[in-house]
Amino acid sequence: FPFVAAQSLPLVNAFQTLRATTTPNVTNPNLLTRTVVSEDFQAPYTDQISLEVQRELSKNLILRVGYIRTRGLKLFQTVDGNPRMPCPYSPTATTGSGTCNTLTSPAVLAPRVDPTRGVIRLRTNSASSTYDALQVSLDKRLSRGFSAGFHYTYSTFIDTASEIFNPSGAEVAIPQDPFNWRADRARSSYDRPHRLTGNFVYEFPFFKQQKDLVGKLLGGWQINSFFTFQSGAPFTVLLGTDPAGTVSGIDGLVGNSIRPNVNTTLNLSQMSIPDILRSGGRTLFTTLFPGQRVGNAGRNILRADSIQEVLFGIIKNTQIGERVRFQIRADMFNVFNNRNFGIPEGRISAPNFLDQWG
Repeated sequence: FPFVAAQSLPLVNAFQTLRATTTPNVTNPNLLTRTVVSEDFQAPYTDQISLEVQRELSKNLILRVGYIRTRGLKLFQTVDGNPRMPCPYSPTATTGSGTCNTLTSPAVLAPRVDPTRGVIRLRTNSASSTYDALQVSLDKRLSRGFSAGFHYTYSTFIDTASEIFNPSGAEVAIPQDPFNWRADRARSSYDRPHRLTGNFVYEFPFFKQQKDLVGKLLGGWQINSFFTFQSGAPFTVLLGTDPAGTVSGIDGLVGNSIRPNVNTTLNLSQMSIPDILRSGGRTLFTTLFPGQRVGNAGRNILRADSIQEVLFGIIKNTQIGERVRFQIRADMFNVFNNRNFGIPEGRISAPNFLDQWG
């Protein structure tokens, strides 16, 4: 049963008193934080079905329409292997009858499932995913110096965990509720409902032979372009704290997964980041009530802004003799200077909450 035990050491005079401070306290090693790999840990697997119809619209024009469904099973996930037990909350500074949490110590008195052991980060195969997509492609084969391709995908990607570790500050790898992992089933962090890509290459037809000086100057010109338009990445609104100690000790490398409560009737999942900020920003969420362990905000309910990128290139090919060709090219990236932001800060406790301009 492989595991890794960890203990935090103070940095004050750490190098001067190396021997004294690096000796772990093993009076009760069971209470050390440990990372455990499940005994039945195995490689994930997928099953897939697909259907595609092709139609030649003309001599050099092909249309493809397809559907694909992929299901991921036994995916990697980090979970709390020894969570704190839910228990009633006492609004006073002392525990009352049948309570274990107090006003002053909301988490200290909450026992774990196995009180003889400490924090256990369990690496397991508990996650799953489903991906459904409609794919449409239109391809123009090269003829008369012109070729092009346009590809559109409309998809839905749902999972219970997108990573085994914490990929960014607005994503978490562990379930918010250690007793209800399926409550985290939502849009995957890799979900992009709409994606349109395309490209074209066009070679100007004049002076192809480049026989004289005029031909070498005016012939061999070519333009090309690539473009991508796609939906933004989903991300989770986080509380930034853990008032009830629900995931205390397990958040290292996988993030604090506690989410706030939603304080609005707006459909936040259909709103852009600027619209959310104009509607109130962090005031659309509230902290947890006393004794509340987890928030009611769903996982990945917000989405970063979409990505729009157009590349354009100009190429000049000059033939020198029969075996040598000289090329000059200019490539322009993000031609229309679109702003493509990443995932913003998702913790409502942070001063730069949803700030993607920072």
